[in-house]
Amino acid sequence: MKYSEVLISLLALVLVNSCASYYYVATDVDKDMSVCREVSANSTENNADMRFMPAEGWTTSAVTDPFEVDFYDEVLEMEVMCRAEGSEISDLKFTPDSSQLGNPLFAPEERIGKRFRWFYTYYDYSARFSSIAESLPLPLEGYMTPEQRKLFFKGQNPAEGWNGIEMYYLLDDVNRKFVEWYSDAVFYTMCDMFEPYCTEAQKAFLERSKAGFIEGVDKDILMFMEPAGFASRLDEMAPAEGFGKIYADNAKLLDAAYEEKAEVISYFEYSFLYRMKMPGRYFEGNAVDFIDGSPVWKVDSYRLMDEDLVLEATFRTLNIWAFVLTFALILLLLQVFAKLFSKR
Repeated sequence: MKYSEVLISLLALVLVNSCASYYYVATDVDKDMSVCREVSANSTENNADMRFMPAEGWTTSAVTDPFEVDFYDEVLEMEVMCRAEGSEISDLKFTPDSSQLGNPLFAPEERIGKRFRWFYTYYDYSARFSSIAESLPLPLEGYMTPEQRKLFFKGQNPAEGWNGIEMYYLLDDVNRKFVEWYSDAVFYTMCDMFEPYCTEAQKAFLERSKAGFIEGVDKDILMFMEPAGFASRLDEMAPAEGFGKIYADNAKLLDAAYEEKAEVISYFEYSFLYRMKMPGRYFEGNAVDFIDGSPVWKVDSYRLMDEDLVLEATFRTLNIWAFVLTFALILLLLQVFAKLFSKR
């Protein structure tokens, strides 16, 4: 058997999300393309230290006038803030602590640009967050269609003309498929951890025991299952196979392997709301929400489970001088033509 090195539990992620660290990232770009970024947090959520921020160039302070931010699943009051300025947006990158070095939420590819088009000047912003799809223990393709994944993870392309009840049943069906994927992922990842210590007979038992294993485990137990629980369940199914002894003899190694494989779950402890403000007014992009006219995006690991998450926004300023100059040139040309025709 060939399985991935990570363990993801849907129900566990829901619980992780309930105690997530939320950050409001407000970025302001000036006409000279200099950037100011403020990252606010709710200090009661045990994230006031802003551990992922670099010490140099950033200042931390209490928010003078605390304000509320709606993160869609929770409304929190922002009480502490980190602030930095730079000539390039790359100067304001996040630096995660060692436990989050592989977390793509802390490593977006951000770009800003400026385009002159005579009557208008355009300011562009883009950010790409890499997908974690390749790190999943099983391919999602065998469980959910591309359309279902886009709907479930990003809320894209909902069915038109469906009412709330119909959408409820649609999402319920997708959720069951996702839970099926999650259950298989738990079993296969555990098998991958135990196999090096198994005899050929024990490996054969693992190959044929998935259905009975999953059907016999309560979902509340499955979502918190660790190596000891996995061995205990196998002992219930086949006491003579000796999986409990495998765990007893290799507990430290199996527990350490579990901690490494389950590290990806910590990615889901962070949730960001990005707000971008550039010169002019928002012209186009893929934002679905706005704060005081500025586009905002929710960014979390759920949205990275299928494909890359890309944020895009274009702002536009009116070049009044271009309109005045153009109008003046038109008047001048009209006068020239009027004189030419009057001479004729």
